[in-house]
Amino acid sequence: MRIRLFALCLLAALLSSCVGTSLKQTWKSPDYHSGPVSKIAALAVDERGYVRSAFESRFVLEVRKHGVRSFTTFDLLSLTDIKDDKAAAAERLKSTGADTLLILRLVDSAVSYSEVNVGPLGYSTWYDYYSMAYGISHTYGNLKQNTLLETSIFDLKTNKPIWSGLTETVTAYDTDRVAEMDKVVSKVVTAMKKDGIIP
Repeated sequence: MRIRLFALCLLAALLSSCVGTSLKQTWKSPDYHSGPVSKIAALAVDERGYVRSAFESRFVLEVRKHGVRSFTTFDLLSLTDIKDDKAAAAERLKSTGADTLLILRLVDSAVSYSEVNVGPLGYSTWYDYYSMAYGISHTYGNLKQNTLLETSIFDLKTNKPIWSGLTETVTAYDTDRVAEMDKVVSKVVTAMKKDGIIP
């Protein structure tokens, strides 16, 4: 009984492993030599208002910890405003004194489901083992979502990208998505600091 309980605990741990956020890669423009930025406008490209405001607010709070002025844009420009008139949107951002624009966007999202069949430990006959093929066993399922997000920094004077970072977040059905948002932002801002984008 103890061995079976241990096996089930081990299985549960394996099913929930590899859940979390990781920084996959970063890029910095070889043409950028201006040093740390001074004021960042944060923009999360998501039609769901609560997701946009949540990400932008987190980026603003995290960047301010490093002494960089920053502000959200969800209360300044709608995504429709930006689509309809990019030039006007750019001027609106510049009028706030921002020198850079941080844009978070979804690159890819995929959902996967896997099952593991666990039969009784220590089969007494070959037929007990054979029966597992017909569902006479315990089945454990695992639903995961892989999300790739790219965060890019653009120089508002030139409108060119100066930095980007790609994160991958793997969540299970019971993952605290709010906590993962914090991890995404933290990893991105840490990488920005490492690459000299913020002080």
